Amino acid sequence: MAAARSLFSTKKPKKLLHPSFETLSSSPWSKSTRRMMNDAFARFVERDGNFIEQFQTTGFNTRTFELFVSELLHAEGFVPVGNDPQPDFTVEKDGLKLSIECTTANPSGNDSGLLAYRIVNARDADLADIRDRQHNTLPIRIAGALRAKMLHRVDKKNGGKAYWELPHVAGHPFVLAIQTFHEHGSLAFSNAGVIRYLYGIEHRPSWDGEGSLVIETNRVEQHRHEEKEIPSGFFNLEGSENVSAVLWTNAGTVPTFTRMAITGPYPDGDVSMVRFGNMIDHDPNAHIALPFAFIVADEDAPPETWGTGANLFHNPRANCPLPLGLFGTVTDSTYIDGVYMDTTHADFIPIMSLSNSFRGPGHLRIAERRRDDILSQGMEAYMEQLQKGTAG
Repeated sequence: MAAARSLFSTKKPKKLLHPSFETLSSSPWSKSTRRMMNDAFARFVERDGNFIEQFQTTGFNTRTFELFVSELLHAEGFVPVGNDPQPDFTVEKDGLKLSIECTTANPSGNDSGLLAYRIVNARDADLADIRDRQHNTLPIRIAGALRAKMLHRVDKKNGGKAYWELPHVAGHPFVLAIQTFHEHGSLAFSNAGVIRYLYGIEHRPSWDGEGSLVIETNRVEQHRHEEKEIPSGFFNLEGSENVSAVLWTNAGTVPTFTRMAITGPYPDGDVSMVRFGNMIDHDPNAHIALPFAFIVADEDAPPETWGTGANLFHNPRANCPLPLGLFGTVTDSTYIDGVYMDTTHADFIPIMSLSNSFRGPGHLRIAERRRDDILSQGMEAYMEQLQKGTAG
């Protein structure tokens, strides 16, 4: 039996390697992550033959996202079917056949200097600019990536077919999976901009006479950034009825593989990891996200699955709709008769998060202090927002 190929064995010159790959492949503290990603690659059905080359060089973020989607499908009980090179995944579960094509929203140029995993964007000091990027820049980037897949034609020499027209896809649900890597810190954006573009709506909180929360839903007609303007509402576009749903996450990343490794098959006693961010508050009157911070793999840490940070946005006009709950750990998002609804399948639903790793002598004590400091600061900011009566 041939030995399993490693994602991290390379003879390529250092100048060709993606900086994130180089760090991941060389760090002695990332051994659990590498083992987890190699396990995932052993389960990955490679259809184009260039996964390793792109993972190591120009396509690190995109290929990491594809590997994440593969693990999600595996964990959810989907079984690969066929060997057609496109779309990226064709799988089956409970008698339902499903095809998925992955894409990412990328920067205009080379992404070798991109720090999408960190909140490092110097523009974040301007709250108005953050809102503009969430409301307009993010949707425009997502629109470009999704439209490119909509317009793509397979086998152009023989007339070309859209993904959903391929014989092994036609008549079955077809999903576009997307993640945003278009700017520094882009993974910190929540799904609000995605909802805004896909359905052409925005939500604003208000309160009735009894003090109960009322969510107002308003139409969004377009997104504009500098000289670029696009119509909102991807699912309203001609031809979008061929897309059953859009799968989105901001967690198809290396830190997710690290967390799943050390809480699962590859614990590492030399590393302590703190995960922190904000999460959905299930109180029906909540309008502010709850802060959280915990030590990964701690007995009190909330459980994480591959679908913990993912949304499946269902197309209300789909020719081949997907049943709710097909992905047991992914949040189902629907917009029916003017009502938007998220159906969650767990208590812990992060909106965005970061992970910090600590190593060396006393790493656990350092991580615990970091956790406590973050949680204290987060709760202080949370209480200030409550007192102001704003959504932050």
